[in-house]
Amino acid sequence: MPLEVEIPVKEVQRYMGYHGIVDIAPEMQEKINKAIEHLGTQSHPRIISKEYRITVSEKTVTLHAENEDVTFESEGLVRNLSGCCVAILLAATVGPACDMLVRRASITSAADAAVYQAAGAAAIEAFLDDYNDKLKASYEARGLFLRPRFSPGYGDLKLEHQKDWFRLLDITKQIGIELTDSLLMVPTKSVTAIIGIGIDKSKTGCTGCKGCNRHDTCEFSKERA
Repeated sequence: MPLEVEIPVKEVQRYMGYHGIVDIAPEMQEKINKAIEHLGTQSHPRIISKEYRITVSEKTVTLHAENEDVTFESEGLVRNLSGCCVAILLAATVGPACDMLVRRASITSAADAAVYQAAGAAAIEAFLDDYNDKLKASYEARGLFLRPRFSPGYGDLKLEHQKDWFRLLDITKQIGIELTDSLLMVPTKSVTAIIGIGIDKSKTGCTGCKGCNRHDTCEFSKERA
């Protein structure tokens, strides 16, 4: 199934490190356009999500699953979910095509492989942004508002919590993403995240890259774009 969402050229450029660069060599732009076209047609996006009740305290967020409570110690996540009683846990992937294209390109050109890596990163974000927009419309029709996505490994939320996502959502069985011993996902262009649901519209735009404690140094930060 094609990606069916537009992969923004500027996002691919940002992931390649073109911060503030206006003039990109025509041959490089051609590589970017080619990668976007290939990923748009060869991706196989899949997503799974589920609502859970949550309790937000001063320093922790506790998710109440059917048979267990899972506690996250993260000041950033607490700020993000403050005022929420429910949250969506999700996992998504654009499939293995990007990894295959990167491997194939790397045989002859490291530059081409880097372009496919950047295009894949932009593709999964575009896919999730589109899904987020649909969720937003659905919840706002009921007077509820979504907080920005927050992922394990982002800010001070430990990457080890990937295991909680995979256990609670049965991600490998449901959408085919594998979790390695080093907590990386395969296919690599995959994302896990939590999205808070609240009644305070004023908090829907909080965090973003500025909410991460590494936004000043991260080469991919949107605040540096």
